[in-house]
Amino acid sequence: MKSLIKLLFFLFLIGAISCTDKKKEEEETKVAVEKIEAVESELDQISEEIDAKAEELEKSLEDLDSI
Repeated sequence: MKSLIKLLFFLFLIGAISCTDKKKEEEETKVAVEKIEAVESELDQISEEIDAKAEELEKSLEDLDSI
């Protein structure tokens, strides 16, 4: 009977430890996803700026060609 109680207690401890590890992993994953989303947002903004400047340059080149 004592060995059964020890075994159940041991399994309970393992379960408790594994749950805390999962919570830590979920937090770390959430932080990583937020960082990735921030980088993607910044890349989208930079891409839009580059496209706008490219259009300005094309218009300037067309103006120069017409001279």
